[in-house]
Amino acid sequence: MQTRSALLFYAVSSSLFFSLTTATSLIGQTLSTQSDMHAKVRALYSFSPSKVTNEMRASKSKEMDAFWNEVKGHQLVELPLLRNELANPENPNFFFADGSDLLLSLSQSEEDRKLAVSCLAKVDLADFQSHQFLVEVHALALKGTNVTPAALHMLDDPKFQVYLPEHAYRLDQPSCLLEALLPLRNEIWLPAVLARMKTERDETAIKSLLLLLFYAQSDDADRAVRNVAAAGDSSKAVREFSQGILKHEKDLGTGSHPSSALEAQYREERRKRMAAVSDEAMDDLDVLTGKIAKARTLSFPVR
Repeated sequence: MQTRSALLFYAVSSSLFFSLTTATSLIGQTLSTQSDMHAKVRALYSFSPSKVTNEMRASKSKEMDAFWNEVKGHQLVELPLLRNELANPENPNFFFADGSDLLLSLSQSEEDRKLAVSCLAKVDLADFQSHQFLVEVHALALKGTNVTPAALHMLDDPKFQVYLPEHAYRLDQPSCLLEALLPLRNEIWLPAVLARMKTERDETAIKSLLLLLFYAQSDDADRAVRNVAAAGDSSKAVREFSQGILKHEKDLGTGSHPSSALEAQYREERRKRMAAVSDEAMDDLDVLTGKIAKARTLSFPVR
């Protein structure tokens, strides 16, 4: 998990930010009550980094460094107060980004990871580097945390994408979703994706969800894709996209060599391979998904 200074980005040189220290010295007055913590959170985080000047971002960064050190120096009292504030949906959006990062720097308990996911699902993506967002969600997924609410938040930004400079490779919205969710088993994330399909109206998001359903390689997912392909209320572009997925499934030979043992083996290999965020991992994803498709035992034929 990277330090919170990586969050305050918005076209500002990193030299504007003050590095987070590891000092445990007592800084400022201890926030001893919930009302003290709430007042501090409201005063410190009631701003949007993407909408203020460089000078204000630099000033706020210094204040947030002090806040981090304050909480780290008084964890016994202030960490429970921090958790309560992160659970309060009325707090400023940017607090959920920075505060959840602070929480995870102090605790990696299952409950705190779940709390961090709920916070990441509420952040304003305009104030959060997309690369950092994906890295944090992916890291939580690798620990077995159900990151589905945070991952699906990417659908709220049609232009969500992540550039990987070390690979000279760009992940588009559906690729980012695959990286975030496929380290987890289907039963963890697929129900929420199927539910989102019933309510989603944005065409870009619908196509991303359809791709997730293809990679799920399950009867329920196939059925949902078929429904969209045949739905009269779907746009022409969405119908054609879903029909293309069905054709691809047929071309792959889905169900042509059924073997429950091999299917389980390939699914586990794929899950482990998605521990990496890279173009190589995405290439291997397609290869392993093709193997899963062939090894599936279908409850209805692919047409």
